[in-house]
Amino acid sequence: MNIVRVPVIIALTIIWTMLWGEVSPLNVVGGLLVSTLVVVVFPFPPVNLTATLRPLRLLVLVGRFLYDLVLASFQVAWTAVRPAAPPKSAVIEVHLVSRSDLLQVLSGEFVSLVPGSLLIELDADNGRMWLHVLDGSTPERVEAARRKARAQEHRVIAAFGSREELEASTARLREDVTA
Repeated sequence: MNIVRVPVIIALTIIWTMLWGEVSPLNVVGGLLVSTLVVVVFPFPPVNLTATLRPLRLLVLVGRFLYDLVLASFQVAWTAVRPAAPPKSAVIEVHLVSRSDLLQVLSGEFVSLVPGSLLIELDADNGRMWLHVLDGSTPERVEAARRKARAQEHRVIAAFGSREELEASTARLREDVTA
């Protein structure tokens, strides 16, 4: 058995024991057996989880996420209660810089957790994600949503990505500003 699977087996065993509500030798052994069976029968594909942590950039990522979260919550609430008809929504495609599964998923999650946008699909092999955005009423709003998603990916890459990814993301962000 691969040594990488041991933490997964331990975590699944802990969950199993918590679900049963008591720690007993039978529950722990049963959890180990079921967890081992699950890991062997349903193996996950290998995922590259390497990341470089930049603490200051992580603070920027979290701070901006919280700001976006609060602002978008008010915008969505206003859209729900205002007397006008709701804006036309849109599905947009966003090309990603990172080829890291971890960074792509983090980018998609950060974008999707902000009200007004929802991750529909993430194509990790081709570096694309599709988002449903609440306000896609004009081409300008669609492009603004796309730029916002790319900026969020840039902050994720700045916090966790490689130097090469950060340089590529910075170059794309400059293109977005000049466009």
